[in-house]
Amino acid sequence: MEIYTKEDFKQIFIDLGIQKGSKVLLEADLDRYSGLVGNCQMLIETLQELIGDTGLLCMPCFSYSCLDPACLDNYFPYEKWKEVRENLPGFHVIYTPSEIYKDCTNLFLRYKDVYRSNHPVYSFAYWGNFDEDVLKVDVNDALSFHGSLSFLNEKNACNLLVGVSPEKSLMVQALSNEYQLGKTIVQRAFLRSKRQLTKSFIVQVVDDEISRDLLDGLDVLQSESSLENVYVLRKGG
Repeated sequence: MEIYTKEDFKQIFIDLGIQKGSKVLLEADLDRYSGLVGNCQMLIETLQELIGDTGLLCMPCFSYSCLDPACLDNYFPYEKWKEVRENLPGFHVIYTPSEIYKDCTNLFLRYKDVYRSNHPVYSFAYWGNFDEDVLKVDVNDALSFHGSLSFLNEKNACNLLVGVSPEKSLMVQALSNEYQLGKTIVQRAFLRSKRQLTKSFIVQVVDDEISRDLLDGLDVLQSESSLENVYVLRKGG
């Protein structure tokens, strides 16, 4: 078995142009790999050491369980929707777990000086040098370059994918918002409160074909290491 250590990952990231001061949106699914020494902890701490506190490490911490049952593709039967709505605990920035890339994101939320944004479904966690305005963006801007992902407009910013294909990149999602491509849907989510507080917002949904087309608007660099599915995506131009 080939093993990969912190030094191996650091060199992979350096070869992809990540350095001190870089701002990185990380999407990492390590389940497909074996031989990673330290797994998610190693990945997080390697990036923190490499970019330093002048850089930024960001991860998605989405919480689909806070969605109204009508938004969950028949996850709950229609006759149970009223009961579900009455019993949903609702989103809480501290208590609600992340349901995307769970191993890495829920560990990241436990690190010192990591702050989570307040979107009831599409929240992000940030560590390092970031504008605190991203913690309270408009609910319609969570998946856009004008809101939670505004730092990706900067020259030293990138989307790092580890074990994730470029078509699944959140930069693709942000581009679909920017160009209004795909299908626009309205979603509603519940907030943790003594009252039944809800938030409604719009989301762009894109299929695989549109995702592949949107990738043409990004600079995509694949790692030349023996580790599969490691990419860096940056805004073109």
